[in-house]
Amino acid sequence: MPVKAALSLPVFLLSAALTGPLMAQMPAQDMFICKYTGGTVGPQVVCNNLNSPSNGHAEKVVDRILKPIGLMRNFKVMECANTDNCFATVVKGQRFIIYDAAFMQGIEEETETDWSAISIMAHEIGHHLQGHTIDGRGGQPQKEIEADKFSGFVLHQLGSSLDEAMVAVRALGDERATSTHPAKPARLDAIRKGWLEAEAMYPKSRVLVKAPTAMAPKAIATNNSATPSRSSGVTRPVVAPSTTNRATVGCISGDCEDGTGTFVYPTRERYAGEFEEGDKHGEGVEYYADGRVKYKGNFRDNLRTDYGVYFFLNGDKYAGWFQKNMPNGKGTYYFADGGRLVATFKNGQPVAGGVFYKADGTRAD
Repeated sequence: MPVKAALSLPVFLLSAALTGPLMAQMPAQDMFICKYTGGTVGPQVVCNNLNSPSNGHAEKVVDRILKPIGLMRNFKVMECANTDNCFATVVKGQRFIIYDAAFMQGIEEETETDWSAISIMAHEIGHHLQGHTIDGRGGQPQKEIEADKFSGFVLHQLGSSLDEAMVAVRALGDERATSTHPAKPARLDAIRKGWLEAEAMYPKSRVLVKAPTAMAPKAIATNNSATPSRSSGVTRPVVAPSTTNRATVGCISGDCEDGTGTFVYPTRERYAGEFEEGDKHGEGVEYYADGRVKYKGNFRDNLRTDYGVYFFLNGDKYAGWFQKNMPNGKGTYYFADGGRLVATFKNGQPVAGGVFYKADGTRAD
């Protein structure tokens, strides 16, 4: 499977034990524990040697999971045998992700894919990055929904399919809701939402430069001649207008050659703004087929360039700097649920150092 080569994730790399099966009971008020499969770790237990070095192999896997969202690891990763789970916890101010290598290997074998182990680890990372382990409110179904959504987003960025992103919850999720965990259908829906949000922002089938007739409208002509494109250097067929049932395609108003005009594409999407030599060039607005704004900002040689705002169909939006159609530079990605990521972007991807804010405006450390 390609992901193994990319992540070096097979569970046997995670299995170097840092401690034996010795356990230490900690006062409940000193720690937060959230198990991936639900329920509690009782009696509240973790490995006793909390000062041991983190598992180096597991840290590399965790760092690879964090890389697509530009955040840094701020917790220790430890193996603890006989816990039969993977969970996030905080003990006396120190954050941990603790896992049982046998449990992780077992879920890989059951699902016949290592995406299951990756998604479990991503879920637990989500708890830490969204502040769930330090808010003093314990386990809550909403926290699991948020961690599952984070897992779906990250697995998309790592290259999984939607089905692969959901395989662990399908195998381990409880059909009934509990006081700490939602039922399996709600968790699967959260993963789906996170994966689809990532797909909307970074589609797997993305083509950086679209076909000339879709990207670069030229002035309307009444013959079948072709006009060369300044930006692409290739011949672009001229689109003639169609007025059947007022469904006009082409330049429907203004000057779509050198001036300001409105151009409608065969897809029913349209552009209204400035043109230069038939290219989108200057300020303008792109609209979806249903009339909603798709992008508002600046263009250069048909490409989104400089500052602009891109509106996704799922309610998310990106506001910031573009270069060659993609986020490049400082910007903010706003999630439909109210959260936002403030970061520097490179070729559409946030780089290290970004800051995520929750819907209530608080910073997720």
